[in-house]
Amino acid sequence: MESNEKAKGVKRKKTLKVNKEWLAMGFVLFLIVAYLAVQLYGVFNVRLKTQTAVISTVYETVQAKALAVRNEKVVSAGENAVTAATVGDCEKVNKGGEIAKIFANAESAQEYSTYKSLEEQLEYYDDMENQAVGQAADVESLNKDVITDINGLVRANAAGNVQSAADYCSELNDKFTRIQILVGDNIDFSSVMKEIEEKINAINENACKPTGYVQADESGIFSSYTDGLETAFDYSAISSGLEVETLEQWLDEAQDAEASQSLGKLITSFEWYFCAIVEPSQIKGLENGDKIDVSVSGTDHVYSCKIISGAENQPGVQKTALVLQCSEMNSDIASLRTADIELRLNSYEGIKMPASAVHVNNGEKGVYALVASVVEWRKANVLYTQGDYVVLSYDAKDTDGIRLYDQIITQGKELRDGKVYT
Repeated sequence: MESNEKAKGVKRKKTLKVNKEWLAMGFVLFLIVAYLAVQLYGVFNVRLKTQTAVISTVYETVQAKALAVRNEKVVSAGENAVTAATVGDCEKVNKGGEIAKIFANAESAQEYSTYKSLEEQLEYYDDMENQAVGQAADVESLNKDVITDINGLVRANAAGNVQSAADYCSELNDKFTRIQILVGDNIDFSSVMKEIEEKINAINENACKPTGYVQADESGIFSSYTDGLETAFDYSAISSGLEVETLEQWLDEAQDAEASQSLGKLITSFEWYFCAIVEPSQIKGLENGDKIDVSVSGTDHVYSCKIISGAENQPGVQKTALVLQCSEMNSDIASLRTADIELRLNSYEGIKMPASAVHVNNGEKGVYALVASVVEWRKANVLYTQGDYVVLSYDAKDTDGIRLYDQIITQGKELRDGKVYT
């Protein structure tokens, strides 16, 4: 009797074990079937996606790390001198012109700076008050300028450019005030101006008089930003070309550049250089002397540069030191040492679309457009391909081609001319 009970217990255990195995197998089988069902659904139920056809300009580009080299020198007022600059960033200074005032102590310099700042504010509000009478500006135009300045402010903050960010803030304040005037808001300038005048009168002018002046020993452009590398790179040698090894050393040295404490610097030549290491194959077709557009990462600026050296044909060479000369100067360039730049080799204007939108129909390339739920064929030539997108030709006179604002199908199943999507 006891042995029968033991046998039944063993049998139950075996049955439970078998049931668990079947359950596990059933669960795995269910997962496989579910996975296949999802995949089949994706194959047979492709969601229709479209993109609006608009004109775009796309550039064939080369990315590079560049070193900015200027003909510049540090302006000194002497050891331990307390100074206050009297010219702004990127302001031209003539030979013998005043760059800064020297003060007996920091308190006098600060008092003078406060006095000049208040004078500028008073002049600003006086100008605003005059504009309030008969202002004839365009609100829409000002709104566009506000958007531009906001974008510039965001980029300046991202790049850590404090001076540029401050300039954008000042411009925004000015434009917001002008907009208020235009829309009829009553702004009381007189009370603000009276308050500023009281602050000016409270300052003792005699206590903040300068004890000396810093003058330019030659004409140039002033910049308050210095990084200690103003004379580290041989500006005079660049025009005759650079060796790759030399530029590599310069770029390494420039990586440690930091803002230094000094009055500022004087840029004594309008012509400056971008120096970058690239592969000869990347700039194939370019020659020394050619003009090329260069954009700087993090800014809206595009500079027209002339290739000085580095584009010559050198068989077997893996790297070349490309030297670009430019004569456009602004506060960003005056303080720039290294930057990620984009060389714009060629430009293509047309309809930019994902490569998946392009099809071949009877040996002819084109795209499908969705017009009132009906698929229509649009022939188009591929002007440029880059990664996962293409630039397609556009001709307003071509009735068989892409039309502006067409809804181009970028994803769809069994597309054909005349097919109806509901």
